[in-house]
Amino acid sequence: MRRADLTTRAVAGLVDLLLIIGLARLPDVIGFLSAAGYILIRDGLFDRQSIGKKLIGLRVLSLEDPGPAATYRHSIIRTVPIVLAYFLFLIPYAGWILCPIALGVEGLTAIGDRQGMRVGDMLARTQVVLEEPAPGEKRPEPERQPEAPQPGANNPLDTPQ
Repeated sequence: MRRADLTTRAVAGLVDLLLIIGLARLPDVIGFLSAAGYILIRDGLFDRQSIGKKLIGLRVLSLEDPGPAATYRHSIIRTVPIVLAYFLFLIPYAGWILCPIALGVEGLTAIGDRQGMRVGDMLARTQVVLEEPAPGEKRPEPERQPEAPQPGANNPLDTPQ
């Protein structure tokens, strides 16, 4: 499996962020709990992928378990730093400064690490990779144009009439 580059991970994260913002807009405590809950378990949902990762074609794999994908436990552990940043953001003024700093540390860690692991990945022992097709499933191949018949003895259109 190939490691996912940071740009692809950022696009998947943006899709998830838009969903989190939408959930946070729900009324009162329901919005807060649903957004925090999605952040925590998003990599364990929908065939063990968040919605952003599913759309972009990424998967979180455990580095220590032989299983094919990360579990809810891995998802919760790897997103604890992001949930903490989300909680910090709810603190007026100080949180508005501390939240981007916490997320910046996550991003800088991923940029500086050889394997592209952020703090949450290091805690959970996970890595984000490009999704491979399921066994027996082929990737779509480009369509080929039919070849033009070659002039020759085997071509019935070339015989004189």
